[in-house]
Amino acid sequence: MTSRPWLFGLLALPSVPLLFFSPRLPTWTPVLALVWLALLWLGSSWMTKRWLSHTPADLILLGMALILPLGLWASADRTVTLPRTYALIADMALFYAISAQSENRAFRRAGWLTLAAGLILMIATIPGTHFYPGQKLPFVDRSLYDYLPTGLRLPGDKNGFNPNMTGGLLALFLPPALALSIRSDNWAQRLLAILTTLALALAILLTQSRGALLGSFVGFVLVSGITIKPLRWLWWAGGLFILAIMAVKGGVILDAFMRSDASTGVHSLAQRVELWRRAIYAGMDFAFTGIGLGSFPQVIGLIYPPFQVIITADVPHAHNVYLQTLAEMGYPGLVLYLAFFLILLFALIHRIRRADGWQRSLAVGLLGSLAAFLVHGIVDVPTYSPLSALVFWGMFGLMMAVGLYNDRHASPEVMT
Repeated sequence: MTSRPWLFGLLALPSVPLLFFSPRLPTWTPVLALVWLALLWLGSSWMTKRWLSHTPADLILLGMALILPLGLWASADRTVTLPRTYALIADMALFYAISAQSENRAFRRAGWLTLAAGLILMIATIPGTHFYPGQKLPFVDRSLYDYLPTGLRLPGDKNGFNPNMTGGLLALFLPPALALSIRSDNWAQRLLAILTTLALALAILLTQSRGALLGSFVGFVLVSGITIKPLRWLWWAGGLFILAIMAVKGGVILDAFMRSDASTGVHSLAQRVELWRRAIYAGMDFAFTGIGLGSFPQVIGLIYPPFQVIITADVPHAHNVYLQTLAEMGYPGLVLYLAFFLILLFALIHRIRRADGWQRSLAVGLLGSLAAFLVHGIVDVPTYSPLSALVFWGMFGLMMAVGLYNDRHASPEVMT
């Protein structure tokens, strides 16, 4: 067992559905899942002699887990916060389950699996996406939607997936597909990567999610700039030009970019700024505890009612993942959240500098995925839906696994 610590990661997977579906299960099932995870951690730590060094993010995620009871204590509605707390723990369990596979020989197929996961996710989400009746992007022909399959619904989901959620999820898989289409170990994988890149790009465009499109563009620039050296100077020059334009007309451009003719939700920069301010107010008033996971609509609507936005089911969050974390988990949660992403960033950069072949291509692509998420998070909360959060944390686990893969996989103990 000591030579196969990745088995402990696989053993953590049964706890994920017990925590994720806690509202539909007996109250003792998530508690049982927590006990199981604690026993796995103790067993893995004892066998591997690594108590808090399974990944570089251990201390950060431990701190995040320890502050969750504070959010429960401060929550205005624990029936909302408790399931989301369980769901976040399920996300962390999935992160560890996947990151532990860095020591699994089968991890060599990670590039293939990432491409397949992107295509499967696209096929699963597009038919269930409830596209807005209005037109956000004028150059997208509305008649295209008449040819899309529709009607897919999950249990308890009557309205379908939000297009911003769909776009944010697919934007995660576009950069790795692009990186593998530029540099891959064999022609078959490159062909699949090219097809996946084209399919995902079209699907993201159809969602008309401006945050996902902006994040995808940043991911594209990052991946292409790293893998194709002549483009680096072009992107640097283009970036400086854009900064100069934004310095002069930034507010007008952003408002025009965020505005649409849809009938519900948050559509202008001014509306988002109003929500951002409310999230900051909540973070200041509940600096150490936060208002509790999932409590944003109730607390903001009651204590900090906005004037330009009606807090409804269409506006369940702050439309900024960083300010949402501040409001729900306070300043300690925000600091830990940002530190977690810094760890992922350093792990991927470390692998890019030391690896070649498929490892480097996948690391570059996942770096683009991280950038796409962080940029999209400025104008939205891609992880607000527990279902989408599970996918994001799975990708975070893949990022960590890629960052750790070569160092640990090359050790004699692992290879035996």
